[in-house]
Amino acid sequence: MRSATARTATAVKRPRAGKRTAKLAVVGSLVLGLVIGTTQPALAAPEPGPGQWFIEDYGIDDLWKKTTGKGVKVAVIDSGVNAEHDDLKDVVSKSKDFSGLDKDGKTPIGGKTTIHHGTAVAGVIAGQGKGAGPTGVAPDVDILSASMWLGPDRPEDSGSTRDQADEAIRWAVDSGAKVINMSLGWDDPAWPSSWDESFAYAYEKDVVIVACVGNASQGATQAWSPSTVPGVIGVGGLGKNDKVLKESTAPGTAVDLMGPASDIPIPYYSGGYAEGQGCSFASPIVSGVAALIRAENPDLSADEVTAKLTSTAKPVPGHKGQSKKGKPDPIVGWGRLDPKAAMKSDVPKTVPSAADALADWVTMHRRAKSDPSETESAAPAEDNNPKAVAPKDVVSSQSTPKLGFSVLGAGGLIAVILFALSAVVFIRRRR
Repeated sequence: MRSATARTATAVKRPRAGKRTAKLAVVGSLVLGLVIGTTQPALAAPEPGPGQWFIEDYGIDDLWKKTTGKGVKVAVIDSGVNAEHDDLKDVVSKSKDFSGLDKDGKTPIGGKTTIHHGTAVAGVIAGQGKGAGPTGVAPDVDILSASMWLGPDRPEDSGSTRDQADEAIRWAVDSGAKVINMSLGWDDPAWPSSWDESFAYAYEKDVVIVACVGNASQGATQAWSPSTVPGVIGVGGLGKNDKVLKESTAPGTAVDLMGPASDIPIPYYSGGYAEGQGCSFASPIVSGVAALIRAENPDLSADEVTAKLTSTAKPVPGHKGQSKKGKPDPIVGWGRLDPKAAMKSDVPKTVPSAADALADWVTMHRRAKSDPSETESAAPAEDNNPKAVAPKDVVSSQSTPKLGFSVLGAGGLIAVILFALSAVVFIRRRR
């Protein structure tokens, strides 16, 4: 009987111990959950860099809670990306030069007003937020850098810029790009027939292509190509007040979205940082958001991503024009980029096909040869426009924003003060 009683007592005690253990486990898991739950987002999510006003204003920081773009490749067809810049270390996964100058795609090329451009654009998309540097809209994407000659004074060894762009697009597609950014243009809306095929190839391979529409400050009275190519997301510029920044955009049916184009922090190609102006930097913001959406939902097609971006755009304050079904407003397109709404929205019931739009255009307009002319051995003559253009958009050259260092300095001072206070408290407790 004792043995039986002892077994019963033991059997009764074990569940109590188990309950206590279970309670401790629950409490422990709750505490751990609270710790992880309150600290992990702060550790995982990036922080905007000094002066990046648009990150919060456009809700991009909310998108970072879900994704930072990891796994998506974004091609930057531009003047080359300085992959050694502090803000762009380990960002460029592949590069190639198409200028004919025997470069590597990571060596910035071009004249004094354009050589900075590719590095700046890459920083808007994928900057690492080092020190005073900007944090890219999609900081964990891989950048594919395709360099080409932009602006005037094209060297004799550099061939047709339109041919350079054509080859760069095909290379970007074959290299796995899911988004291509072209913050450049030719100062007329036309494009060569070779682009019909290269853009069609990109659409066939499910690539989103984003391009700026041009800056009125540079004489753009209508949208530049390649923003005019059917299926390309053409981007114009807004100011900090969300109103149309007239000098930083150009009108036309090519305009699809409007994005921030004023005081955009950028890495400067030779080191340090500057601020950029113009739709040239609104475009990579849209490209970055497209990359975030593609990373968050890889099953979405390029057409579906584009539809989510355009269908959720907001009205532009102060602009009286209004987009109608199937007809975007010629000044602001479908409206102001709304990253949060685009990420959250369902795919619209009707999704336009970029490939079909381009094919329809080709059928309608390619009845006779009409390739725009361009000299092959030097910069285009004055009477032989258009030429490849990169917006003249840097307002401060190599200066690093003082705000960046003041913030860092303040942060360091606060850290020192907190450390000193904690040391005093510790010493007193020991006594």
